[in-house]
Amino acid sequence: MAALAVVLLGAVEQRLDRICAAGLQPWVRRADLDAIGSPASGPVENFGALVELLERLEPPRFFLLDGAAETVDAVIDAASREIEPGDVVIDLAPSWWCDTLRRHRRLRHRSLFHLDAAELAGPAGGLLLVGGDARGLSLARPVLEALAAPGRVVHAGGAGAAHWTAEVAAALATARAQAESEARALLEAFPNGLAAGAVAAALGLGTAQPDPRALWLPDDALRLQAPSPLLAQAAIQDQAQALDEERERLPPPRRGPFALPEEIL
Repeated sequence: MAALAVVLLGAVEQRLDRICAAGLQPWVRRADLDAIGSPASGPVENFGALVELLERLEPPRFFLLDGAAETVDAVIDAASREIEPGDVVIDLAPSWWCDTLRRHRRLRHRSLFHLDAAELAGPAGGLLLVGGDARGLSLARPVLEALAAPGRVVHAGGAGAAHWTAEVAAALATARAQAESEARALLEAFPNGLAAGAVAAALGLGTAQPDPRALWLPDDALRLQAPSPLLAQAAIQDQAQALDEERERLPPPRRGPFALPEEIL
């Protein structure tokens, strides 16, 4: 049986080897492939313009989108003018969930499925969360299951649900990092010869990493009337520490204003 085809859009290089390793058949623009070279893990099909895929691939076609949040709209707008109704866009970019809602609505107007997806690290590692229409998820499930660990694809909810969950997870990771830092300081403060390094390792301290997307949370929580003082404080404290240390820790840019699903036309 031929491998399931996936068309890569946006930041091709960071996904290409993984797509091959998952047993999927990647399709990449010829210009992108010339720039990055072929992966060692498997053959890659190439194309010049997306319109070529209409003849070469059977519908529905699956488009895997990744890259910097500020590039996503341009990639989606260009692609949506050429791909056909019923095709599926799987959006793995680290976007703000309100921007994701707008993209979902824009593609739905063109009868295209848009799924937002997020891979979670840490205690829930290996999970691939997916937000969007159940029909789109059903079509894309073979691709999603190839990318995730067995049984680890979770339909998080409607459009934007996976990207919203990623924001909450970012805030939780930042809060854990703050708590672990405080716990390490407490171990080191023990006045009677505690082996702080060994004990910290035994407790798993130092595994959590702050995520700048946590800075989206305080404003979103207020707008959604969802109390989150601990998570908000951790995000603000991490930013203050970065400023003190003259480090830049900024979240990806938000492309539009806050909006609820019913407010997006």
